[in-house]
Amino acid sequence: MVQTTANQLPRDRRRARIDRGVRAMVTVSGLLVLMMLMLIFVYLLFAVLPLFKPASVDASPALTLNHASPAMALGMDVQQRVGYRIDRQGEGRFYRLTARQGQAAGTLLASQRLLPAPTLLAQAVGTRDLFALAQADGRFIIVQADFAAAPQEKPQWTLPLGAQPQALQPHAGALTQLALAPAREAGEYLVAAVTERRQLLFARVAAQRPATVSRVALDADVQQLVLAPDGRQLYLLSGNRLARYQIDGTQLRLQETQTLGEQTPYRLTALPGGSALIVHAADGTLQEWFDVEKNQRWRLTSAQQFAPQPAADATVITEPFRRVFATVQPDGAFALYASIQSRPLLSTRLAAGVQQAAFAPRGDGLLLETAQGWQRYRLNNDYPDVTWRALWQKVWYENYPQPALVWQSTSGEDSYQAKFSLAPVIFGTLKAAGYAMLFAIPLALGGAVYTACFMSPALRRLVKPAIEVMGALPTVVIGLVAGIWLAPVIERHLLAILALPLLLAGAVMVCGIAQQRWWPGRLRPGGDLLLLLPVMTLTVWLAMALGPWLETLLFGQPMHVWLGDDFDQRNALVVGVAMGFALVPVIFSLAEDALFSVPAVLTQGSLALGATPWQTVARVTLPAASAGIFSALMIGFGRAVGETMIVLMATGNTPIIDGSLFQGLRALAANIAIEMPEAVFASSHYRVLFLTALVLFVFTFIVNTLAEAIRQRLRERYSQNQEAP
Repeated sequence: MVQTTANQLPRDRRRARIDRGVRAMVTVSGLLVLMMLMLIFVYLLFAVLPLFKPASVDASPALTLNHASPAMALGMDVQQRVGYRIDRQGEGRFYRLTARQGQAAGTLLASQRLLPAPTLLAQAVGTRDLFALAQADGRFIIVQADFAAAPQEKPQWTLPLGAQPQALQPHAGALTQLALAPAREAGEYLVAAVTERRQLLFARVAAQRPATVSRVALDADVQQLVLAPDGRQLYLLSGNRLARYQIDGTQLRLQETQTLGEQTPYRLTALPGGSALIVHAADGTLQEWFDVEKNQRWRLTSAQQFAPQPAADATVITEPFRRVFATVQPDGAFALYASIQSRPLLSTRLAAGVQQAAFAPRGDGLLLETAQGWQRYRLNNDYPDVTWRALWQKVWYENYPQPALVWQSTSGEDSYQAKFSLAPVIFGTLKAAGYAMLFAIPLALGGAVYTACFMSPALRRLVKPAIEVMGALPTVVIGLVAGIWLAPVIERHLLAILALPLLLAGAVMVCGIAQQRWWPGRLRPGGDLLLLLPVMTLTVWLAMALGPWLETLLFGQPMHVWLGDDFDQRNALVVGVAMGFALVPVIFSLAEDALFSVPAVLTQGSLALGATPWQTVARVTLPAASAGIFSALMIGFGRAVGETMIVLMATGNTPIIDGSLFQGLRALAANIAIEMPEAVFASSHYRVLFLTALVLFVFTFIVNTLAEAIRQRLRERYSQNQEAP
């Protein structure tokens, strides 16, 4: 005995070392997994945080300029190294904003006489540094600032129509209002003007061909004339009446006239991009107006009022490209706004006595002119189109009939207003997962209960591995089959597919009643499959064969045609069937293992006490295995939420909020896969996609944590059932 113990001690020590080593490896591996999850979370958070960084402004040293004539317009280049001003004498001057190559800040770089003594200046909104200047006799020129690319070259003014001033109409008289916008065709410009004789002139001008001018007689004086940046609308303000003209080639059509209110005088400012207007009333009220289609007619509508109200004498300036504007008051009060929300992004105080102001082309800078000279500011406002409200609440976007939850991040037009509401893609994710679970749970749990509790051991050894092998089928293959083959089949046999759950349930009940009445106790365990499979196959065949005929009989046409726009071929029904097919093996395998692991003594004791097999399953086996079954359902739900390829290929990827079976959807994972390759690095689109990934990560983490907590409670509740008597 002593010799045996001595021989076993080294082996026990070796076993103990192995146990400690394995325990340490498992612990370290678990910690590494947790650390990787935390690193993923930190990386996603790091990519998302800049979206919610508040706007800020930083001042640069002031520049003293020697100028005798007041400025009519200011601007600067993209790098904010060179600034320009056009004064009332018609001089266009460029100044250095930063010291470089021996030149101090404020150095005059170039000066050019553009037009002697201009009386009017109009700046094109939605493009960079483009102006029209008019003389008292009604003649005008178009000028544009050209910042040289080479460091040794000087900036200059270009004259697209030539240096010789031209008139819209000979002998039309002096102009009282002037507006300018670039046309969609390169090298063409839209020019509108109002003469002292109350005549509205509109022309499409180019360098090498004469302008075709249209004329409209007016019945009142005009205080302001605005051409929309998209070149499709012309706005004319007379007192408190706002007239909207539709531009059709070179012709104008009066579409409507709106009464703004009684707080005259009003001032109009066009927002870049589309045809929206900022209307500034005499009481300081700021409102956004744009076209809205109601009752098949487009009408100007006040969509939003901004607060707090600036002073009546505040100046409204806009960025060249983004729908961002600011108000600058004489006392230096500054408020920065984005068109999608009513509250300012930034409220601060800048230099007092502002005479002119302009944004940098990218909106990351601000140039002010006061009596003392220029003051330049750095603006940190990279993502004005992303706010908590825009992500989660309804926003009234330009030309939409009402506030809406919209995801539409890109468009073919550069002036497109991006829409980043997360609600449609989150709804689509839950919708796809819900329909998939609705399809998978009855099949997977029913199959697990039958296989673990009623099937013969020999048949179970064949069926269980076969179903588990289904789980190895790539989801991209399932998605491809669903999009190319399953979707058209469901479309052709829609009524039959919808009726199959009830028909198959009825067929199973009929077979069960027939077996109990005519062959009670005669079928071996698992032998009922020999009866069920032919009957279910025949039911499916009859439904698919008779379905199109019944559709024509009931609806007079195929059901999908009868549904019209309410039916999309790649819809939630397709993704529910396809993804549900992918979830069945996962849920079935885990649930069947949980059911089969219930101690046999529990089921045998229940049967010995007189319970039927179904009573034993319902009251003993299922409660004892509830923790494992719940885990199976949660793992299946987690896979459904994170599924990418099936929803990418089988849903149509339409980000809409619609619970219908027959409409498409877009899920979070599919949205990331679709749009990440085309997202510009560090753009709003790019970071919002990372935000969707963070939302998916946090949602999955919370669901899994709650599932684990519930599973532990279920295990504790039924732990006594796991102990043998």
